Amino acid sequence: MKKTVAKKTLIKRIGVSFLAFVIVLSCLAVSPEKALAYTGMESTVTPEMCTAYYWVSLEQDTAGDVLMTPAQIDNYNRRALETKDCNMNDLTAMDGNYDATKLRDSLANEVLASAPERTTFVNGVQVDQSVYYGLMANDVFTTAWTGNRVPLYVLAVEQTQIFSVPAKDYIGYSAMDSDNEVVISSLRVGEPFVVKQAATVGNILFYYGYSTNVQGWVIAEDMAICGSKAEWLDYWQVDISGRDFAVVTTDYFTLPESYYTPATSELKLTMGTVLKLVPESEIPDAVGVRGTWNNIAVYIPARDENGKCVRQIALIGQNKSVSIGFVPMTSANILYLSFEYLGDTYGWGGMLDSVDCSALIRNVYKCFGLEMPRNTNWQKCVPGTAVDISELDEINKAAVISTITPGTPLYMSGHTMIYLGTVNGRNYVISAMGSAADSTGEPEVKSQNSVTVTPLTVRRRNGSTWLANINTCVFPWCVGE
Repeated sequence: MKKTVAKKTLIKRIGVSFLAFVIVLSCLAVSPEKALAYTGMESTVTPEMCTAYYWVSLEQDTAGDVLMTPAQIDNYNRRALETKDCNMNDLTAMDGNYDATKLRDSLANEVLASAPERTTFVNGVQVDQSVYYGLMANDVFTTAWTGNRVPLYVLAVEQTQIFSVPAKDYIGYSAMDSDNEVVISSLRVGEPFVVKQAATVGNILFYYGYSTNVQGWVIAEDMAICGSKAEWLDYWQVDISGRDFAVVTTDYFTLPESYYTPATSELKLTMGTVLKLVPESEIPDAVGVRGTWNNIAVYIPARDENGKCVRQIALIGQNKSVSIGFVPMTSANILYLSFEYLGDTYGWGGMLDSVDCSALIRNVYKCFGLEMPRNTNWQKCVPGTAVDISELDEINKAAVISTITPGTPLYMSGHTMIYLGTVNGRNYVISAMGSAADSTGEPEVKSQNSVTVTPLTVRRRNGSTWLANINTCVFPWCVGE
């Protein structure tokens, strides 16, 4: 059975030519009931509900309708960059000279001010946070750049995190804190970053700069320096309607281990990663010791011994979930992509190479070419229609939500989720969540730290339901011209 998006994308190659892509729903021989016989679910969630196909079939007459054209997505992205409350960064405009000494002083002071007032643990061991952050600030002040400078243009060579302070350590508020409190976001392979400062902290070189969604510190070893802005732009800028690049459409996969191509050996590629295709005329007969049959040849940035960017060719097997060009934005495709994460680990800010609630939204929508801001409050400000339902009671909220398009992001304070549909009067969502209590029985809150399917009748620690706390529905596809 063919669907626009499913667990695997089939990309056939005849000779050396790419055909149009078709994303296929995998019809497993094992039934959902058997596959989930030994897994836990919220009490009102059935095994069938744990497949995207179940929810898509409920809306089969409209699930395949295109919600946004490439031109509309392009317009949305432009307007999102211009919307102050989205807090997004136009990286292409960050090419002016700046005072690195002034920035150094500001960043050293920011590190000092970041020292928590709460008891702090570093790698599970309690520390004196004023001493720990003081040493970090001193390293920034003594090793950072000075004088008048221009930015460096770099690309991530592996999935990596962006930190609020230059620390590779795991910093938490208890010995078993599930969140690294200084992780703020992450970068996919090939994502751009603009560097405006550097400092060696604890013998590790960090860069400070800007991604599309946040500003912060990255580990320099995870980045490659492009020789020019033009080279940097050529790696990551694509035509929204183009077909000369591949997009990863599953939670993640790794490239094969290889002794002969160490730069790409076991490289992890995550949902939303965009990689330029190698033109037919430039595809080699072999990469390392592997021929190219039944593989897609892509360019991947890598570091040389001096940290400079070098262009590597890597092969992605046709059994991997990728799309040639961005995926058409339909309700069905939003759901199929969302379910690629089902059961994955929750990871604040992208820690553990995973997703938190807003990153799941970002990564799913990136597959269509649409850029979402970093956190929930910023996402509610995107171009489009945001409907405030905070003043409605639960009955009327449920009624409104029942009428919206599956795939719509829903928001409450500190959490976002993707609406799936309504069954037996209950609204269901999929989200990367921390904890909740089942919608039935005693309100016993349990940690999940996973991507799960739940009804909005699950409960928070204060006993209220998620439904009671939902305040906003966001329809990015309703942006004006």
